[in-house]
Parts: sequence; structure tokens; C-alpha cells
Amino acid sequence: MVQMPSNPSRPQPLLRLEPFAGMDVNQSETQIDNHHSPDMLNMINENGELTKRTGYTRVFPTSLGAGKINAMYLYTKQDGTQIYILAHGTKLYTQSGDAQPTELYSGITNGSINLFTTEGKCYIMDGVKYLVYDGATIKDVEPYIPVLQISKNPSGGGSANEDYNLIGNKWKDSFSGDGTSTVYQMSLTGLDETAVSAVVGTTTINEGSGLTVDRVNGKITFTTAPASGTNNVIITAGKTVSGYADRIKKCTMAIGFGGANDTRTFIAGNPDLPNHMWRLGLFDPTYAPENGYYRMSEKVMGFSKQYDYLIVERPNGKHMVSFNITNEGVISFPSKPINNQVGTIASDSIQIIENNPVSLSKDGVYMLVASNVKDERNVVHISSNIDRKLLLESALNNAVSIDFDKKYWLAVNGNVYVLDYTQKSQQNPYGEWYVYNNISASCFLVKDGFLYFGSSTDGLVYRFKKEYDSQAYNDDGVAINAYWKSKQLTFDAEEMRKYIDSLYFSMKPATKTSVDLYYSSDKKEEVLINANQNIQFNLFDFANLDFGNFTFFFSNFPKTTKVKVKAKQVTHFQLMVQNNKLDESLSILSLAIEYRMQNKIK
Repeated sequence: MVQMPSNPSRPQPLLRLEPFAGMDVNQSETQIDNHHSPDMLNMINENGELTKRTGYTRVFPTSLGAGKINAMYLYTKQDGTQIYILAHGTKLYTQSGDAQPTELYSGITNGSINLFTTEGKCYIMDGVKYLVYDGATIKDVEPYIPVLQISKNPSGGGSANEDYNLIGNKWKDSFSGDGTSTVYQMSLTGLDETAVSAVVGTTTINEGSGLTVDRVNGKITFTTAPASGTNNVIITAGKTVSGYADRIKKCTMAIGFGGANDTRTFIAGNPDLPNHMWRLGLFDPTYAPENGYYRMSEKVMGFSKQYDYLIVERPNGKHMVSFNITNEGVISFPSKPINNQVGTIASDSIQIIENNPVSLSKDGVYMLVASNVKDERNVVHISSNIDRKLLLESALNNAVSIDFDKKYWLAVNGNVYVLDYTQKSQQNPYGEWYVYNNISASCFLVKDGFLYFGSSTDGLVYRFKKEYDSQAYNDDGVAINAYWKSKQLTFDAEEMRKYIDSLYFSMKPATKTSVDLYYSSDKKEEVLINANQNIQFNLFDFANLDFGNFTFFFSNFPKTTKVKVKAKQVTHFQLMVQNNKLDESLSILSLAIEYRMQNKIK
């Protein structure tokens, strides 16, 4: 009798979960695709690997006191020298390396602080004061003194030249003397007590010593008539207009803009005039022309730029400001609305992502994709995958953001929503979203290629580590809880019961790395698959010897591991990978589930 060979067993099917995508809470846990996660934390797809985020370390050892860091700024002087400035409480500090900050100035407002640099000087607006810092001295801004009229006759007239400066009280008038007149009529009346002075030719004449002043009528009388000439008599006087300086000093937002060049600074944020913004002088933030203001239809929430346009964000829409110059050299900044549906609710959420402004609205994160036409389609909703989680956060108006490492970071209430906009696909054309926690950020700063954040609670500044840093995987000494959950898998057969046999996965070797694997199903909740197996893949590393986890393993090749699951008669199956151990990394390169169909549900 001839014995026939048995049929080879049919291999059981494998469901592969890579390539890994981001988080999707927009649909139910059964309806998203196999590569997205309905619940993940402190994990991100980096170069195709499902990777635990790195941690952070404090920059200086001792807290500046309770409360948040109000601002961080890197001031670059004209010689290229950089000075790192931070604000906490009522003080400004400079800081370098890992040294404790050094007090720079006391008496700043404990609140929103804006710093910007023009012509090598750092300007500071805190809603009350307007300061300037040159790297050596910090002081109140000295207002520019404009020449209001030129070519004036002693009796008046003349040609308009510059606007009154809202910041200061002084101005000049330029007269052409006639050799006989001693009384000169200023362009403004009701002068204040500022001493009046004049320059006649090259000679300076002061009040009480060659001239007298009729302040009510704005008349200046010279003891000796100035000689004839063209614009040879320049008189400086003062007039204080109540509330003018506060229009500028109460602002807390600023941006440089001038068409293709940032020739001027635009400011806003005055709580008394929330729908106003002002244009400062040409390369001169000490000059705020009286008529250089713009009135929006609602509160100005912040600024961004797209190409040669300034985008003004409102709560329920957007304006566009452009730069225009005539053949005669007359400059203007015309403004028009470009969207009356989608604005921003958080001033610090605004970033420029690949030339497109992005901000947080009441309905999620939106991107402006075109600013040259007024059309509701010129904005796109880019956060739909995480809105059901993001929009449940409280105090969204306090969200802060940064564009770092080709990722948009949006932080609120200790959580950070991260958009990796390099991970574009047909399904998600603007990128993939991830969520981090335990990051209580009040502000961000990129310095020397590292991401810094100011704490919203403890008066400290933290720096995120790179993966190659020593002990990169802890948050100021605290373990990072990182996990990723698959969707609730039905293996495209909800009507069938399945037997989940095994799990195959590969890990990237590292100095210290391990993984815990769990599953949940319609039969059981959160079963530790590797309860009897400690899954590690540590590399030998002289710099970080750990005799509790000693290894002679040197290979950088990934390690593929099989783990038995043996989940029977399940209709729905969900996998979780986790690492919550101090100073341990985790990078998963592949995940595959071996299963077979059993019987139909009756």
C-alpha cells in the first residue's frame, strides 16, 4: 500500500498593522482604517517607526517662583550676538547654558509679553510699558519727534509732512523766515508745559532766552526776527493728548510687515480698542503715526503672513492687508476681508506652515490656503481626526503653539496635539496627528536646534532631548507613559468568531528598551500577553551601563519576536503596545496578527 503524502497545512492569515499612521477619533474604533489608532499617547511615527517621544530636562536648576513663564525670546543684535530673554512674574531675565537666570529688569507686567527686534534693538510691550533694550541698557522708548508741517510762513499755512506721534507729546514745525516777523504760529494750539526750543539756521534758541510762548494759542515770539530762508526755522514744542500713548502701550501683539520686506511693525491687542491695529514707522517702532490705524469689524486676535500679504486674524474671520506704492512713491496698506466664517480663538495658536497660516478656531484647526480672493473655500479644516478630543479641552483660548521639526505643536492643559505635516496621504492630505501629555507649556522657543518650553505652573524652562542624549526618555526624571492601541479589529468579518493565535512584531534595538503587549476583546479586558516574558532588546553601551539589564548584544538589526495570544471565539480584538518605564525607549517597526476564522455568530 502506497502512503500518500499529507496535504501541507494552509498558513494562517496575517493582518499587518504597519505602515503606522496617526490618531483618528473622528470615527468609531471599529470604522477607522487598520493603520490609524483611536487612542495613543506619547508615540509618533518617525521614519516609519512607531516611536516613543523623547523627554525633557530643566534648563536651570531652581524655579523662579510659582506661576507661568510669560515669554521666551532670542534677541539677535546687529553684530550677530544672541541674548536669550525670558519673562516671569514682574521680571525680565537673561539666561545662558544651564546657569540660573540673571535679572535684567523689574517692574514688567505679569501677563502677556511681546518682544520683537528692529534695527538691532529689542522692543518689549507688556500692555502698560513700552521698553527698548540694546543688549546693555533697558529703558522706556524715546519717542520719535515728527515734523508735522514744512515750508510754513510765520503766520501759518505750509505743507503737511508727518503725522503726530501717538507715543510722545513732542513735534516740530518747519518755517521759512521772512527776516521781519517775530511771531510764529504753530500748527497745534493748547501746548503743554514742555519747554519750547527753536533752531534758527544753526543756532539753538530756548524758551526764556530769546523766545516766549503763548501756549493757549500756540504762538512763539522771538526777541529778534529770524533771517529770511527756506525751512530755516525749526521749532519744537509739546502737546499732550490724553489717552494717545496708551493706545500703543496697551498693545501686546506685534508683527513685522512691509510687503516683500518687514519694513514696519504692526501692533494690536489693546483691550480698550480690541478691533484696532496700528502701523508704526518705517524701520522705527518709536513712531506711531496718528492716522496709521486700522479698524477691523471685530477683535484682532493676531497676525500671520502669507507670501506678500499680512493676515489679520479675527474670532470669526480673516482680513488681508497688502502693500501698495504709487508711481509718485506714495505708500499705503489697503485692507479687505477675505473670510467671514473661520477665524481664531487663540492668539498664540497661529503659525506659518509651508507658507500657509494655521490657527485654532472654535471648530478646530484650520489652514488658510489662499488669501487673494474672498471665498469661504480659501480655508481648510485640518484637525478633523482629533477634534473630538481637542475640542473637549477647557480654556482653548490659552493654547500656545510652535512650528518645530516640520511639526505643528499645539499645547493646552498639559497636552500637546502634534501635526506632522510631512506625513501627507490621499486620506490625510495635510498630515497626521499625535498626542503627547505631561507638557505644561505656556510658551515655546526653538534655540540651537532644540525645542524649549516655559512651564505654565512652576517657573521653570525645559528643553526637549534628542534621542542620542543621555537618559533621553524621562520628563525631568519622571517616566514617560507611551502607548499605542489598534482599532477594534474585526478582520473584515464582524459576523465571524475568530481565534487569535499569535503576534509577530519587530523592535529597534536601543540602550534600554522593552515593550508590554496587551489585548482586549469582546470576551476579556486588557490581558497582558507577555505576562511570563520580559521582552527587551537592549544594546551594549559603555556610556550607559546598567548591570540590572546587562547585555552583550551589539547588532543594530531589528529583532522579530513571536508571542502567543490564544484568544478564542472573539468577534472584536484590540491590541496595545506600551512602555512606561523610566529611561526606556520604544520603537516598533512592524506588527502582524496571526488569526483564523472559527464559526459564524448564531
